[in-house]
Amino acid sequence: MKEFIAGEKQRLQALFDEFNQEGSIMAMHEGHDTPLPFGLIDSYIVTRVAPHFDAAGNVTATDFWLMFKSVGYNNGYQHAHTIKVVGWSQDDTYLIDLTDDRNRRYHIELIMDATEHDYVVAWRKWQSYKAENAAEFEIIDAQILEEHIRIAEEWDAA
Repeated sequence: MKEFIAGEKQRLQALFDEFNQEGSIMAMHEGHDTPLPFGLIDSYIVTRVAPHFDAAGNVTATDFWLMFKSVGYNNGYQHAHTIKVVGWSQDDTYLIDLTDDRNRRYHIELIMDATEHDYVVAWRKWQSYKAENAAEFEIIDAQILEEHIRIAEEWDAA
Protein backbone atom coordinates (compact mmCIF):
# COMPACT_ATOMS: atom_id res chain seq x y z
CA MET A 1 0.00 0.00 0.00
CA LYS A 2 2.82 2.43 0.84
CA GLU A 3 4.34 1.86 -2.60
CA PHE A 4 1.00 2.50 -4.30
CA ILE A 5 0.46 5.73 -2.35
CA ALA A 6 4.02 6.93 -3.05
CA GLY A 7 3.61 6.18 -6.76
CA GLU A 8 0.21 7.85 -6.92
CA LYS A 9 1.52 10.90 -5.09
CA GLN A 10 4.39 11.14 -7.57
CA ARG A 11 2.01 10.74 -10.54
CA LEU A 12 -0.34 13.43 -9.23
CA GLN A 13 2.53 15.79 -8.39
CA ALA A 14 3.74 15.46 -12.00
CA LEU A 15 0.45 17.06 -13.13
CA PHE A 16 1.68 20.30 -11.57
CA ASP A 17 5.33 20.23 -12.70
CA GLU A 18 4.94 22.60 -15.64
CA PHE A 19 2.72 24.98 -13.62
CA ASN A 20 5.39 25.07 -10.89
CA GLN A 21 8.17 25.72 -13.41
CA GLU A 22 6.50 28.21 -15.73
CA GLY A 23 3.98 29.92 -13.42
CA SER A 24 0.21 29.88 -13.39
CA ILE A 25 -2.89 31.75 -12.38
CA MET A 26 -5.81 30.22 -10.52
CA ALA A 27 -9.42 31.10 -9.76
CA MET A 28 -12.02 29.39 -7.58
CA HIS A 29 -15.60 29.01 -8.77
CA GLU A 30 -18.24 28.38 -6.14
CA GLY A 31 -21.77 27.91 -7.42
CA HIS A 32 -22.79 30.68 -9.79
CA ASP A 33 -20.86 33.41 -8.02
CA THR A 34 -18.18 35.49 -9.63
CA PRO A 35 -14.88 33.56 -9.64
CA LEU A 36 -12.49 34.34 -6.80
CA PRO A 37 -9.05 34.91 -8.34
CA PHE A 38 -6.05 33.70 -6.37
CA GLY A 39 -3.79 35.41 -8.88
CA LEU A 40 -0.29 34.27 -9.65
CA ILE A 41 0.57 30.99 -7.93
CA ASP A 42 4.09 30.15 -6.82
CA SER A 43 3.68 26.39 -6.52
CA TYR A 44 1.46 23.36 -5.98
CA ILE A 45 2.48 20.44 -3.77
CA VAL A 46 0.56 17.20 -3.27
CA THR A 47 0.80 16.58 0.48
CA ARG A 48 -1.39 13.52 0.96
CA VAL A 49 -3.07 10.80 -1.13
CA ALA A 50 -6.06 8.64 -0.09
CA PRO A 51 -7.16 5.85 -2.43
CA HIS A 52 -10.73 4.45 -2.41
CA PHE A 53 -11.29 0.72 -2.88
CA ASP A 54 -14.17 -1.42 -4.11
CA ALA A 55 -15.26 -4.66 -2.41
CA ALA A 56 -12.64 -6.63 -4.38
CA GLY A 57 -9.85 -4.39 -3.13
CA ASN A 58 -9.34 -2.52 -6.42
CA VAL A 59 -8.63 1.20 -6.36
CA THR A 60 -11.67 3.04 -7.73
CA ALA A 61 -10.63 6.65 -7.10
CA THR A 62 -7.99 8.70 -5.34
CA ASP A 63 -8.49 11.86 -3.32
CA PHE A 64 -5.49 14.06 -2.72
CA TRP A 65 -4.62 17.10 -0.70
CA LEU A 66 -3.01 19.95 -2.56
CA MET A 67 -1.15 22.84 -1.00
CA PHE A 68 -0.75 25.93 -3.13
CA LYS A 69 1.15 29.11 -2.36
CA SER A 70 0.40 32.44 -3.98
CA VAL A 71 3.23 34.71 -5.06
CA GLY A 72 4.12 36.75 -1.99
CA TYR A 73 3.53 33.88 0.42
CA ASN A 74 6.50 35.08 2.46
CA ASN A 75 4.22 37.91 3.64
CA GLY A 76 1.95 35.67 5.70
CA TYR A 77 0.10 32.42 6.20
CA GLN A 78 -2.97 33.72 4.33
CA HIS A 79 -1.11 33.17 1.04
CA ALA A 80 -0.85 29.37 1.45
CA HIS A 81 -3.86 27.04 1.22
CA THR A 82 -4.63 23.34 1.30
CA ILE A 83 -7.62 21.78 -0.43
CA LYS A 84 -8.88 18.21 -0.60
CA VAL A 85 -9.20 17.36 -4.30
CA VAL A 86 -11.90 14.80 -5.06
CA GLY A 87 -11.93 15.25 -8.83
CA TRP A 88 -9.82 16.72 -11.57
CA SER A 89 -9.65 17.00 -15.35
CA GLN A 90 -7.05 18.19 -17.78
CA ASP A 91 -8.02 18.77 -21.40
CA ASP A 92 -4.53 19.97 -22.32
CA THR A 93 -1.21 20.60 -20.63
CA TYR A 94 -1.93 24.34 -20.20
CA LEU A 95 -5.07 23.99 -18.06
CA ILE A 96 -6.22 21.87 -15.15
CA ASP A 97 -9.53 21.91 -13.31
CA LEU A 98 -9.94 20.63 -9.76
CA THR A 99 -13.01 19.98 -7.61
CA ASP A 100 -12.68 20.00 -3.84
CA ASP A 101 -14.64 18.20 -1.16
CA ARG A 102 -16.98 21.19 -0.85
CA ASN A 103 -17.82 21.07 -4.57
CA ARG A 104 -15.84 24.22 -5.36
CA ARG A 105 -14.06 24.27 -8.69
CA TYR A 106 -10.53 25.59 -9.21
CA HIS A 107 -9.35 26.53 -12.67
CA ILE A 108 -5.58 26.69 -13.19
CA GLU A 109 -3.95 28.12 -16.32
CA LEU A 110 -0.31 28.14 -17.30
CA ILE A 111 0.84 31.69 -18.00
CA MET A 112 2.20 32.47 -21.46
CA ASP A 113 3.93 35.58 -22.68
CA ALA A 114 1.62 35.97 -25.68
CA THR A 115 -1.54 36.18 -23.55
CA GLU A 116 -0.47 37.04 -19.98
CA HIS A 117 2.62 39.18 -20.52
CA ASP A 118 2.22 41.10 -17.23
CA TYR A 119 1.95 37.86 -15.28
CA VAL A 120 5.06 36.49 -17.00
CA VAL A 121 7.00 39.62 -16.06
CA ALA A 122 5.76 39.39 -12.45
CA TRP A 123 6.62 35.64 -12.39
CA ARG A 124 10.20 36.32 -13.50
CA LYS A 125 10.62 39.06 -10.90
CA TRP A 126 9.26 36.74 -8.22
CA GLN A 127 11.62 33.94 -9.25
CA SER A 128 14.57 36.35 -9.11
CA TYR A 129 13.49 37.60 -5.70
CA LYS A 130 13.23 34.03 -4.38
CA ALA A 131 16.67 33.16 -5.79
CA GLU A 132 18.22 36.25 -4.17
CA ASN A 133 16.67 35.27 -0.82
CA ALA A 134 17.12 31.50 -1.08
CA ALA A 135 18.18 30.98 2.56
CA GLU A 136 15.10 32.82 3.86
CA PHE A 137 12.78 30.90 1.53
CA GLU A 138 14.29 27.56 2.51
CA ILE A 139 13.15 28.20 6.10
CA ILE A 140 9.74 29.59 5.11
CA ASP A 141 9.08 26.72 2.69
CA ALA A 142 9.96 24.09 5.31
CA GLN A 143 7.65 25.71 7.89
CA ILE A 144 4.74 26.04 5.47
CA LEU A 145 5.12 22.50 4.16
CA GLU A 146 5.22 21.05 7.68
CA GLU A 147 2.06 22.97 8.65
CA HIS A 148 0.16 21.98 5.51
CA ILE A 149 1.12 18.32 5.75
CA ARG A 150 -0.32 18.40 9.26
CA ILE A 151 -3.49 20.06 7.95
CA ALA A 152 -3.87 17.37 5.28
CA GLU A 153 -3.24 14.53 7.73
CA GLU A 154 -5.80 15.89 10.20
CA TRP A 155 -8.38 16.83 7.54
CA ASP A 156 -10.79 13.94 8.08
CA ALA A 157 -10.69 14.33 11.85
CA ALA A 158 -11.96 17.91 11.66
